[in-house]
Amino acid sequence: MIKIYIFFFATLILSFKAYSTNIAVIDINSLINNSKQFIEISTKINNAQIEYKEKFQNTEKNLYEIKEELENLKLIINQDEFNIKKEEYYKEVANFENDVNNFNKHYESEIINIKNKIFAKISELIQKYAESNQIDLILEKNQYLIAAEKINISEDIFAKLNELKLDLKFQKYEN
Repeated sequence: MIKIYIFFFATLILSFKAYSTNIAVIDINSLINNSKQFIEISTKINNAQIEYKEKFQNTEKNLYEIKEELENLKLIINQDEFNIKKEEYYKEVANFENDVNNFNKHYESEIINIKNKIFAKISELIQKYAESNQIDLILEKNQYLIAAEKINISEDIFAKLNELKLDLKFQKYEN
C-alpha cells in the first residue's frame, strides 16, 4: 500500500514538473524610454524644436500685445472698425493655435514611430532570449499583479538593446 502512495505522489510530482511553464516578466516601457538610443534621439528632437518653440513664444507675446492694443482701441474707434480688428485678431489666434497643434502632432507622430522601431528590436531580442533560455511565456509588467524579481528579464534585454546600433531618424517640422 505504501508503494502505491509513493508511486502516486512521485508520478504526480513528476507530471507537474514535466508540464511546468517557464515564465518571465519584462517592462517594455522602461526599456524603450531608458534605452540609450531613445535618449539620444530625444535629445536631437528637443534641439530641433528649439527654433520653433522660440517662434511660438514670440508669436504668443505679439498676440498678447495685439489683444491689449485692441482693449485700448475699444474706446477710441467705432464699433465696426473694432469688430474688424477683433476678427483679424481671432484669425491670427486660430492660425497660431493651428500651427502649434500641427507642430505637436508632427513630433508626437515622430516619437511614436521611433518607439515602434525600438519595440520591434526589443521583440526580436525577447524572442531570441526566450528561445535560448527555454521560456514559454513572457508577460509585460502591466499584465500581472506581483512577480518575483528573479523572473524579471528587463535588465538582460536592456543590456542587449543598448549594445545595438539602431539607425533612428526623424523629420524636422517645417511649417
